[in-house]
Amino acid sequence: MHPTPRRPARPPAPAFTLIELLVVIAIIALLVGILLPALGKAREASRLAACLSNTRQVCVSMTLYANNWKDWYPIKPGRNGLDLMTEQEGQGGFAGLFSLYQQGDNYADPAATDIGFAPASVTNRRYYDGNTDPLMYSYLDSWEALVCPNDRIDYYFSGKYTGGGVRRLSQNPPAHKPKKTLINEEVVGYNISYLYIAGFKAIEPTLVSPAPLLGDEANALDSGTDAWNGNPADAALLGIPVNTWAADDNHGKSGANYVFTDGHAEFLKGNAAATFFTGTTNPKNVNVTSPPNNPRSSRLRTID
Repeated sequence: MHPTPRRPARPPAPAFTLIELLVVIAIIALLVGILLPALGKAREASRLAACLSNTRQVCVSMTLYANNWKDWYPIKPGRNGLDLMTEQEGQGGFAGLFSLYQQGDNYADPAATDIGFAPASVTNRRYYDGNTDPLMYSYLDSWEALVCPNDRIDYYFSGKYTGGGVRRLSQNPPAHKPKKTLINEEVVGYNISYLYIAGFKAIEPTLVSPAPLLGDEANALDSGTDAWNGNPADAALLGIPVNTWAADDNHGKSGANYVFTDGHAEFLKGNAAATFFTGTTNPKNVNVTSPPNNPRSSRLRTID
């Protein structure tokens, strides 16, 4: 019997040399360097589009409200003898249109003081006229539309005027990060991403062209002419010129998304003062605290 012949052994596979390995690593690093900026821009464009969609969605819900209330976009009730538009800042601010049960991030703690609505008792949340139903509660399907996907942070304010009437930013307690999904108790000013200009009607014969209705807030107080980082002391604390967008705002220093009274939405760039405070010839003028010769603007109030 002849023995079975053995197959010749395979020669060992050639190994990568160090030079070849370094070349492969260099190629991968080059590709990553080329692709990452493009991916980052695509992600930012997606977030910007989602934010723009949010503003449209909230505007549609407000238009549905206006259809039931003689063309008026939502306005919270005021108290006798006080200016109605100034009263819009209270009763939960912009968030107060959607929720009156505002316990903030500490909603599970019965003794929480981290609240966004004026009354200290959670059992006594109501508008000044006694109504306990938020104006917009049944008009918006999801609170997710109130949060910009690019919103990274919101600052606390002390809520008091100090140093000669200048409202100051407060870093204590620390800043909050808005959530993507909110429950009723968390619909608080620092957990939502947009501001609202109260006082418009869905049909505005006095407007030469559509005016901004709601859109990205700034991280400083967006009330009256303090809106859009308009308070000099707040702008100084943020390290920016007055009425310009800050790096921590929803879309950084590049601008903000806004939906207009006719329902269209767009991204507004540049100095906010040039968009909102440039006088009577600008149809977008919403100078609400000290209006020039524009009687329409005296009936508006910017709130967040």
